[in-house]
Amino acid sequence: MVAAPRHFGPRISLFYIGFFVVGGLMTPFFPVWLKLRGLTPEEIGVCMAFPLAARLLFTPLGSAFADRAPNRRFAVVIFAFLALLFFLPATLVAGYWPILILTGVATALLGLTMPAIDALALTGVRRFGLDYGKMRVWGSISFIVVSLAGGVVFGRFGPASLSPMLVGGYVIAALAAFLLPVTPPEIRAADDAAKPEPVSARAILMSREFLIVIASTSLITASHAVFYSFGTIHWEALGFSGGEIGLLWAAGVVAEIGMFAVSGRALRRMPAERLILLGAVAAIVRWGLFPFATDLISSLALQMLHALTFAAAYAGMQLAIARQVPDQMMASAQGISQTASGAVMAVTTLLSGPLYGHLGAGAFPVMMIGGVLAVLVLLLPRGRRLSPIRTETAG
Repeated sequence: MVAAPRHFGPRISLFYIGFFVVGGLMTPFFPVWLKLRGLTPEEIGVCMAFPLAARLLFTPLGSAFADRAPNRRFAVVIFAFLALLFFLPATLVAGYWPILILTGVATALLGLTMPAIDALALTGVRRFGLDYGKMRVWGSISFIVVSLAGGVVFGRFGPASLSPMLVGGYVIAALAAFLLPVTPPEIRAADDAAKPEPVSARAILMSREFLIVIASTSLITASHAVFYSFGTIHWEALGFSGGEIGLLWAAGVVAEIGMFAVSGRALRRMPAERLILLGAVAAIVRWGLFPFATDLISSLALQMLHALTFAAAYAGMQLAIARQVPDQMMASAQGISQTASGAVMAVTTLLSGPLYGHLGAGAFPVMMIGGVLAVLVLLLPRGRRLSPIRTETAG
């Protein structure tokens, strides 16, 4: 096995930490920051949805650029610094449209770093025998720590602390990009040569089972739209402190990590659809009860359901893809799943603003619709047990 560049794994982990510093601050506090800038709930919903839609357009362009760049670190540095350059003036301008465009482009650009980083990390797995999970887990740990710390800072210093914290997150991500390793040219050439020929996505879409999995998980994911956009604002209205809000966000990620930690041997014995069904039922329970959780203990209890509404559904989707889709179609399958989920999430997030603006806390139970529809989709007849994809590749 070829020797890895010096500190290859820790340097990948360091960027995951930097990337999720931004996530740990933006997820809980970005909607609050937008509210403090004078945006209405409807405008906040659009600001949350815009980067999701923009990413659908930017991702193919960003991936092509990353493949043609001198190395993947170069691409990540470009994306991360452009994201910082767009977000920084957003803290200085006034008005809905400048804030929408600047923050939307910044968020979408930073999101382009993930495919390149994952590709670099997987090179470490394939070529240098590294453990992907051990590199990636530091991102989740970073999210938890930063959410907690950000809540404490916000509680201590108030609204004036938000812009410096958010800009600081983008600065950390951009600086971490410079510390990424560069894959040796001969390894990069070997990886490029080993890439399989692209496979038409149409072959995957022939599979009824695959479509059921993608549709159900997209609906469950989209059921989080009001929560991601207005969860912090709702908790603030209940009188929770910044530290308590940070704890609530961190608790959801801890639950998510716990589910992923046991999603190996134990969950592989379960049908993938059962995991997704657990996520759908949990979404119905979580969003139906959300307005009634008005104290910290009950809110923490509901946050534990993130282990099912996100992690179990996501693990089920990945398990289904692994079982139903041949290796040479895996990238296409992942692309379809991400595009479908992103599109449904963008539409639902766009609707979350008017919903919260008119219904307040009553908007959360509306998200039960996603869980109900997911259950109905999962109950659809599947026809032949053997998927057309398997039949095609068996011959």
